[in-house]
Amino acid sequence: MVIANSKAGKAAKSAFEAEFKQKQQIIESKNAQLEALKNEFIQNGPVMNETTRKQKAEQIDRLDKDLQRSRADFRDELQRKDYELLEKILKDLDGILQSIGTSEGYTIIIEKTEGGVIFSIPSIDLTQKVIQAYDAKN
Repeated sequence: MVIANSKAGKAAKSAFEAEFKQKQQIIESKNAQLEALKNEFIQNGPVMNETTRKQKAEQIDRLDKDLQRSRADFRDELQRKDYELLEKILKDLDGILQSIGTSEGYTIIIEKTEGGVIFSIPSIDLTQKVIQAYDAKN
């Protein structure tokens, strides 16, 4: 909740989505190229000589493997970047939470969305305070 609603979290999400969109367009372009080659092969395959047919099949196979590698690389890169962004934000939040917890005398601070909290009174919810402190720091 804090990450999604903080200025830095929103900026990180926006940058992440822009990069995702750019990479997705590259993948879609390669996929369209592969589909066009496959369609050409299906339509013209019966009239191609054996050598040409074999070359086209190999070209399709290479492009298909390249597309699969690109997708895997894309997925791995996005996961790595997501982890790096999240790790930086969590490191910053840890200091803020330690400061708030110590200065205000909290024994424990539980993340509302992940900690299994079913109900809490709004007056003990620190979410907005943490967001404000995090935004002020960044």
